[in-house]
Amino acid sequence: MKQDDRPVVLFAAPYFAPAYHGGVVQVYLGLLTRTTKFRFVLVADYSGVGHDVADAWDQEMRSRYGITVERINSFEFHLSRHRGSLVKPAMAIVELARFFSEGRRQWKALVQTYKPAVIVCGGTYSAGWLMPCNHRDACLVNYVHGEELTMQVKPLFLQPWMRAWQRRCLRDARLNIAVSTYTAEMIGKLTPASPDRTVVLPNFIDQTRFHPSPQREHLRCQNGWSDKTILLTVARLDRRKGIDQALRALALLVQRGEALPSWRYVIGGRGAEREELQALTRDLGLTQSVSFIGFVPEEELVHLYQTADVFLQPNREINGDTEGFGVVFLEANACGLPVIGGIAGGTADAIDHGQSGLRVDGDNVEDIADAIALLMLNKDLRETYGRRGAIWASHFDVDRAASRFEDLLQQTLQQHRAAQSVSYQ
Repeated sequence: MKQDDRPVVLFAAPYFAPAYHGGVVQVYLGLLTRTTKFRFVLVADYSGVGHDVADAWDQEMRSRYGITVERINSFEFHLSRHRGSLVKPAMAIVELARFFSEGRRQWKALVQTYKPAVIVCGGTYSAGWLMPCNHRDACLVNYVHGEELTMQVKPLFLQPWMRAWQRRCLRDARLNIAVSTYTAEMIGKLTPASPDRTVVLPNFIDQTRFHPSPQREHLRCQNGWSDKTILLTVARLDRRKGIDQALRALALLVQRGEALPSWRYVIGGRGAEREELQALTRDLGLTQSVSFIGFVPEEELVHLYQTADVFLQPNREINGDTEGFGVVFLEANACGLPVIGGIAGGTADAIDHGQSGLRVDGDNVEDIADAIALLMLNKDLRETYGRRGAIWASHFDVDRAASRFEDLLQQTLQQHRAAQSVSYQ
């Protein structure tokens, strides 16, 4: 067998499948499955998933894509509970010491085994504390999504240390790749990282997968939507996605007499807020027009986009947790849907306001309601935005993004090696 002499990239991915699905996972898969000049070793963890399930997924990754996946126990520390209560402080200190010791031991072993030329940190908050364990010759590159820079992560007592490691990770990196202009600006505000070491590589989509369907009407009939106007949300059900505000906006439109009987709001996804959102739906009297369809498998996601009429996710910032980019807006646009998103975070890079869709204040129910009414009541405008949205989304192609990512890694590695050779002289 021919020896693989490509430079090794050790890629730390704290939020990865099968415990997590969604934008971040799709971004990493899109990049790693299309680059050829490097050998990638992706490092995930076992947090939130059984070893058997994770190991089966990792084997599929290797057989399907040729990507090696390694796992450490956990990137993030979680306090244990005993009989429903948190463990005592003394025991928590012991657990914390064991967590850091074991995590660093596992990371050092991976660095020693693979001797990576490049280490990509895909979670500067969750994995930044491991980066001081890297060997000197490795070139550090951060892949920064945005929300990890400001969100409040439990346990709160650990935040000052985790933030300090994160700032050090951003400062010391040879390159910080930001997924949006917003994210790049946040890096500059929160850290002393040099601006010339930060570049924006927008998130992207696979155009061969996300596109309008010539069988749209047939698929709508199968869904029972032939005489309906479908407002669609597919997201993790948590507060920053703004689904509760979307429900309140719909209730306001009913109160105004603007909502039509043919409207249906379809909500796909799972998350901690599901029961609260269902209760809110009942309290607002919307049970006849709102459907919670649960987790949407990847193979069904495209058909939902292709058969809906408007995509809605009025995201907002909650305790620093915000949308770093919003790849779902591009996915929906590529399938011919106009979109409505919040103004919080990095959505300005994902939504061409007034062309591919609308950006609204996710904290303002009337603002959301006005945008819903504008698109749901005007078929011609929906179709115009949908056509423009498909053109807009075509600029965010996965193959072009993967090529640029690979070029960035090559250029950064060359610069790092040149600087290293000077320092050794």
